[in-house]
Amino acid sequence: MPRYVVDLNNYLQKQGQSSALGWTESQTGAGNSIQWTMTCKINGEVTGTATAQQKGAAKEEAARQTLVKLGLLA
Repeated sequence: MPRYVVDLNNYLQKQGQSSALGWTESQTGAGNSIQWTMTCKINGEVTGTATAQQKGAAKEEAARQTLVKLGLLA
């Protein structure tokens, strides 16, 4: 499994901005059809949003989008 969340945390710590990172989460559906939406924010600005059946997968994708936006991934 990718480690985009870890990479993002490490990057922000090196920049002295670990407190700038924030997450919001929501879910829709019930039972086996739950969909999680995770939103990554840096200094309150949305930098990535993803939806998946697993919360961790949605968070990883939102972190990946953030790393791309920061120019750290292609």
